[in-house]
Amino acid sequence: MSGYHALERILRSARALGVAVALGLCMVAPPPAAAQSLSSVGNSELKREHDALFAEVLKNPSNVDVSFRYAEVATRLGDYEAAIGALERIIFYNPNLPRVRLELGVLYFRLGSYEMSKSYFESAIAPPDTPIEVRNRVAGFLAEIDRRVQTTHLAFFGQVGLRFQTNANAGPNTPFVRALGFDATLSNQNTRKRDWNWYGSASLRYVYDFENQRGDVFEALVSTYYSRQFDVVRLNTGLVEVNLGPRLALAPDLLQGWSVKPYVVGSAVSLADNNYLNTAGYGVTFAMPLIVVLLEPGYEVRRRAFKNSDEITTAKEQRGWIHTSYLNASGALLPGLRFQARYAHNRVNAFMDYNAYTSNAVDVSFPFEFAGLFESAGKWTIAPFGGFTKSLYDRPNPLVDPNYRRKDKEFRYGVQIDMPIWKNAGFGAVVQYQNMSSSIRNYNTRNFSVSFGPTVRF
Repeated sequence: MSGYHALERILRSARALGVAVALGLCMVAPPPAAAQSLSSVGNSELKREHDALFAEVLKNPSNVDVSFRYAEVATRLGDYEAAIGALERIIFYNPNLPRVRLELGVLYFRLGSYEMSKSYFESAIAPPDTPIEVRNRVAGFLAEIDRRVQTTHLAFFGQVGLRFQTNANAGPNTPFVRALGFDATLSNQNTRKRDWNWYGSASLRYVYDFENQRGDVFEALVSTYYSRQFDVVRLNTGLVEVNLGPRLALAPDLLQGWSVKPYVVGSAVSLADNNYLNTAGYGVTFAMPLIVVLLEPGYEVRRRAFKNSDEITTAKEQRGWIHTSYLNASGALLPGLRFQARYAHNRVNAFMDYNAYTSNAVDVSFPFEFAGLFESAGKWTIAPFGGFTKSLYDRPNPLVDPNYRRKDKEFRYGVQIDMPIWKNAGFGAVVQYQNMSSSIRNYNTRNFSVSFGPTVRF
């Protein structure tokens, strides 16, 4: 069950980071009296520059450099209305300046005029030659605006469909395996099997805005999945997972879009229609929009409780904790083309040490949006993806081979397609190939899968 991650000591780490930031701010801030003195001197100089620039703007309103500098000085003095006037004069004489539209969006954002702010941000990224750093900075502001203008937000996505796999039971590539350190031959029941299944998946996301002018919200995500095999019914799989926690803004006036989210998480998994695995844990994740990329580091811990069944009589040997640290990154590469990447380090502890392991995984995808056949329904997306995982187990498994530790390398790649067709309805498909190579041939597997079906979202 390498697909279920978990981690520990999260809230303590978040508190430590908060204390460190607070101490750092205290150390770099000047004493009150000194700060007031520096502020008064600086403001006096800015005032003189402001007055001189204002006189120059009145004489030559079409001078872009002077108007832009005047807007900078007015912004530093807190006179956002004057800065907006100067920048809008620049746009009047030269409307094809995305960076100026970006600054206008920022100023309206600071005034709390989110509709005007959003219109300027969207016009800044409308031209196809808008610089990537402008697009990514706008993305952070737009996300923050969406959080601030929606007191409550409910989003749903669901899909039903069919899936075909060339190796539905993850059987080894060959029937010749190792058992108790000797060569053995698998029975036909345990060799690789082709199979179809039907599946249904759904996710519900709820966001509640605290309306405290900081953009703080509470987020809840519920995900469900169920698949039923046509032939290998012992692999019928179900999943329910819940993730809850507040997302809190970090210095919203200085670091727009930066936030921290402590959360709790839990899941239940069924196998062959019997309860197989329950997990519970907690974590923390950060969102940090930079100039060209959105970074989301995180840390999570979960406790896994397995249950034995007639199909798997040794499941409880896997019980224990999983610790996961990860970094997600995303951004724009070209108009319509984005990238999404994830690195995860997992430490999996287990009751039997030969089930414990450490793994490192990297995944990347490149979603590309383009106009579909039904423009009113929205853009279509095609996203090629790839990934690699390397795992090293703590001890040899004496039931397999007491002399060799298991070392796995998994490559996976494919493409995902999302096609909105009519209003909230569409069609989705995923084609994927996985290749696992292991130091023990029992775990050498290959699988090609295709899944497809109608989708609904609101």
